[in-house]
Amino acid sequence: MSVTPVSRPAKNSDRAISLPAPTPTPTHNAHTTPAVARAATPRYPRMQALTPAYARYDYAQREIAPILLDCMLGADWRTNHAVADRARLAQRLFAASQVERRQCMVDLRAFYSRPRSTGERMAAYVPLASELAHAALAGSLASAGRQTGLSAGALTDLIVVSCTGYASPGLDILLARDLHLPQDLRRLIVGHMGCFGAMVGLRQALAAVQMQRLMRPATPAVAALLCEEVTSLHFMPTEDQEALTSFALFADAAAALLLTDDPDATGPELVDTYCVADFNTAGQMSWNITDEGFVMTLSPRVPVTLRRHVEAAVDHLLTPHGLTTNDVSHWLIHPGGPSILDAIQGKLGLSDTQMAPSWKVLREHGNCSSVTILLILDELLRSGQTHPGEWGVLMAFGPGLTLELALARF
Repeated sequence: MSVTPVSRPAKNSDRAISLPAPTPTPTHNAHTTPAVARAATPRYPRMQALTPAYARYDYAQREIAPILLDCMLGADWRTNHAVADRARLAQRLFAASQVERRQCMVDLRAFYSRPRSTGERMAAYVPLASELAHAALAGSLASAGRQTGLSAGALTDLIVVSCTGYASPGLDILLARDLHLPQDLRRLIVGHMGCFGAMVGLRQALAAVQMQRLMRPATPAVAALLCEEVTSLHFMPTEDQEALTSFALFADAAAALLLTDDPDATGPELVDTYCVADFNTAGQMSWNITDEGFVMTLSPRVPVTLRRHVEAAVDHLLTPHGLTTNDVSHWLIHPGGPSILDAIQGKLGLSDTQMAPSWKVLREHGNCSSVTILLILDELLRSGQTHPGEWGVLMAFGPGLTLELALARF
């Protein structure tokens, strides 16, 4: 197997994106659509300085399956006819993921040359997660400094999202110390909520900025959202098909953005959020902590459940703003897997073009859990396909079964 090291995460700050200029407030005239005119008056916080950080090792998908099979079936699985059918099944699951490349913070073959306990995995998590998280947040702050002159001392809130490891002091404290953030910084960790964790983080950032506007209007809030995941720490030898499906999808990354009430800020407005869960289907997705690592289960019923609820969830998000799905130009859908993307596209009647950023991130980076939705936003903004006044919906899913959505205006 050939493992190609990629740039260290600290260099990913070069990917910090300069987001578009603020959307002018349109006046209602014959050329202004009713949807834009109705929603043009309020001023909403803006996202800026979105910065992804990618992991050390870049693997082709075809390189990862043999590593797992060595652990699962033994190093002789290629010539051992007794395990041939089991090997083919695992290889089919990896091919069906439609992931072409993934990035990991660990050298998979070296790290999994022997069994690893949860304690060993958590000991590795702290330095690996800190490296990724530092690269993303430092890059975001540097980008904002170049754009608006903002300094790290201006941060009022820090929200850290991760479901792949735990430590105390946590990443919120370590990052605040290493990046010299204010001592009175309001900190929050969102843990173990899974792939929709970034959406919860956005919701909390929005609440923090709006509360600051109400309570301390003289000082605009600047909330930093940092999502970081090291899913590669949780590979394990198993032939459970749900677990194998997750091993075929997940990868490592981090991303950070700032949400601010500063009138000079640039980037998309974060207008609203909505959350709904079908608690009767809670067993369809889980993320359990065991003595041998964290174990994901992902039922094939998940796309069915999402298809049943997604249309109503979108209506609840859009209707208060006088919008319908036809008013939304951009759809950022978390790629929990190909069948999930297909289910959402079919139910909402989305075009291939609207789904393209989600598919591209899945192909090139896999499912990076909570980080993924921010990678899709980064991909969309870099594409140059957004225009002032256009609406976008961000959507992610996770245990519950939960749908989290956010409404943005570019």
